[in-house]
Amino acid sequence: MTQFFNGQKILFINRILFDDAFITVVEVIFFSVYLKLSFSDFSSIMGLCLLISLLVQIPTGYLSDKFDRKLMLVLGNGAEIVCLITLLFLPSLIKGSLFIPVLIIEIIRTGMLALASGNFEVLIFNMFKREGKTEKDFMEKSASYFSIGAIIAAISGFVSTVLFSYLVILPLILDLSIKIIKLLSAIFMCSEVIHKEMAKIKMKVKSLNHKLLFLLFSLALLFCISRGTFSLYQPVMTSLGIPLYYYGLLIMIVNLSIFVLLRVLKKKVSLFKLSTLLLVSFAVLTFQGVLVIEHFIPGNLFRFLIVAIIFSSMQIIRLFSEGLSSYFINTAIKDRDDKTTIFSLYSTMAQLLLSASFFLMGVVQGGVDNYLMTYLYISAIFVLIIMALGIFGKGKKYV
Repeated sequence: MTQFFNGQKILFINRILFDDAFITVVEVIFFSVYLKLSFSDFSSIMGLCLLISLLVQIPTGYLSDKFDRKLMLVLGNGAEIVCLITLLFLPSLIKGSLFIPVLIIEIIRTGMLALASGNFEVLIFNMFKREGKTEKDFMEKSASYFSIGAIIAAISGFVSTVLFSYLVILPLILDLSIKIIKLLSAIFMCSEVIHKEMAKIKMKVKSLNHKLLFLLFSLALLFCISRGTFSLYQPVMTSLGIPLYYYGLLIMIVNLSIFVLLRVLKKKVSLFKLSTLLLVSFAVLTFQGVLVIEHFIPGNLFRFLIVAIIFSSMQIIRLFSEGLSSYFINTAIKDRDDKTTIFSLYSTMAQLLLSASFFLMGVVQGGVDNYLMTYLYISAIFVLIIMALGIFGKGKKYV
């Protein structure tokens, strides 16, 4: 059985099955309809959980490096599944307001996600090396499987809206099934024998060099751009008068675009460098400016097609931030002992930047009161940041 679950098969399972692929599309409605919580309640819970996640990411990564990465991965993922099952039965167990119970469950879940965070990427990368595979093999397989996952996520997001209309808990049940499958695959991963002293870990953490920090910040920024701008897709479409039911179709298109991109780039993905990622991201963000001509575009269908093409181009940045970040970070820290701590640091940077971007979006939207202009302004700000990052990195020879 252990032989069957080799590194490539485990990577395949975890890359093609995206976490929360079903519930994400209907999450706000799920909290409203099933848990009877207002959008204000939902925002408060998510905001507090984000803050807690920022506080515990690095300490939990440190624990994984000190003790056992596989144990922390299995424990964290297993406890998260228990939290979601509890959430599923909560309305039947408790009458009245569910705000406090949901808040407690989500806080525990956040801590467990932080405990598991980063461990899989370190374990699977090391597992590939133990099986005699090269870093190039890992990068190409990871990107290739991620493209298949994009197809599955595209279908999942579309199907989720249909299933939700029949039974509101179906999307969460399907996501739970995925998490259980991924947990079982993690159990069959190779364990690591860790021999290190606390002082040694502290020394390694303190010896972070500027080039590594630049890499982590750059990848975290790309993650922030990908996730932050995604939240504006639906409001932008609505503000342009595009029917809401087109949104599910858009989600399918943007995920399919990931698949097409990776099929095209599959043989060249190992040639990518950080400078390439920044340069292409700069070009993609600049391309978003085409949206300024939207008022010259006649008809909802034609307008939708133009918007879909422009938003789909942003999936290149998503490919960089979610499909390739593991390879770039793993190769940069292959000689370090505190690998999970580094991944936790990356996650902390990404969440801080994402939180700041949401705050900035709120400020800009409050000033212009136009979602399209908010999207364009935010894209322009990201263009300037990437430009400054590229110039700084080139001057310091980080890229």
